[in-house]
Amino acid sequence: LIYLCVLFSMRLMGKRQLGELQPAELVTTLLISNVASICIDEPDLPLSASLVPIFLITALEILNSTLVWFCPKYAQLLLGKPVTIIRNGEILQAQLRITASDLAEALRGKDIFSPKDVYWGVIEPNGSITAAPMPQDGGEPPMLPLLIDKAVYKENLAFFGMDTAALDALLRREQTTREAVLLLLYNGKKSILIQKK
Repeated sequence: LIYLCVLFSMRLMGKRQLGELQPAELVTTLLISNVASICIDEPDLPLSASLVPIFLITALEILNSTLVWFCPKYAQLLLGKPVTIIRNGEILQAQLRITASDLAEALRGKDIFSPKDVYWGVIEPNGSITAAPMPQDGGEPPMLPLLIDKAVYKENLAFFGMDTAALDALLRREQTTREAVLLLLYNGKKSILIQKK
């Protein structure tokens, strides 16, 4: 019964694969496993000693996920923000939060064998590394985020020689504001803007 309840609560929370869990989701998963073991270790305790905390933790995780969805500042505080570590083939050593060998291994896993071949590399909040390859044969560079749900990516603005005033000017040309934009991507030549609905 406890197994089925844990399975149900994990499905209710919509958990991803273990490697994709955010720190808060991993803590929730560990707490549920510990609480579930209470009645298994102590058969004399009532079943509710495990079931009530399992569903309470599940409800708190669902509330937490809802807050993350509706409050970008809370999401950034809880989940963190992607950190740019490679820009235009150059490793930004001041922002590198992993060892050089870990970086090389992660790039090799993406069939990239030199940082010089990376246009833009990022450590995501879940610890994975995303890398956009250098444009080949005069192709357009990949789109980089400037604005995602009111969060401004100042390092990407600086990469294109822009600041927040230039961002606001770009948004005025598109006849919109930061609050109305879900996603703004830019590659130095053109932009993609998706409005909130």
